[in-house]
Amino acid sequence: MPKETFYNLSEEKRQRIIKAAGKEFLRVPLTEAKIANIVTTAHIPRGSFYQYFDGLDDLYHYFFEIRLRGFRENFKEEVSKNQGDLMETWRQIAKHILEHVTKSKNAGLFQNAVLGFSNRGHQDIVEDSAIRCHKRNQLSEEYKDIDFSLFKQKKSIEDIEILRKIISGIIMQAATIYFEKKDTNNAVDLSQIMDQVNKQIDWLKYGIYKEKTHD
Repeated sequence: MPKETFYNLSEEKRQRIIKAAGKEFLRVPLTEAKIANIVTTAHIPRGSFYQYFDGLDDLYHYFFEIRLRGFRENFKEEVSKNQGDLMETWRQIAKHILEHVTKSKNAGLFQNAVLGFSNRGHQDIVEDSAIRCHKRNQLSEEYKDIDFSLFKQKKSIEDIEILRKIISGIIMQAATIYFEKKDTNNAVDLSQIMDQVNKQIDWLKYGIYKEKTHD
């Protein structure tokens, strides 16, 4: 996250830095991005950059957190729409995220990010920044309307976090498949990729094995 000095800047200067970062991240993946290009475009001294961020990774994560921030409200709305069904909520969130990262005006940014993160073994970009780890057994605002009675066994916040990470991995894998096919000029059908996402969510929701019968 940015340092306090970044938040103390004027709105105009903060936006200038963010726009310069967006230009660089659209040009190349993170592994090829240059701080020198960002500070030149933003018209700030290179030394000032490290007063605002710990490094390029720090700015990168913040940049995409801003881009995905709207999914916090989407998550709460979807929980309500789906009457507390967490897995159906994440099914809809997965659909929204995949449509957003592949079809929005920022698709080029997300393509660089997804393929770059995939190569580095990260999946942070597609994780909803609002669904973070919380204090042990303390429901957050995002979780308070989940119907926990739908689960076979009692679930804790730690259990929900494990599920979230699994869902994030599924979304990341789906986005990677989409952009890899697109990058090699192969035909890409997002609906087919989403079908695979739904199948994996169904496996999580309903299980794969039959329930054992007991005498």
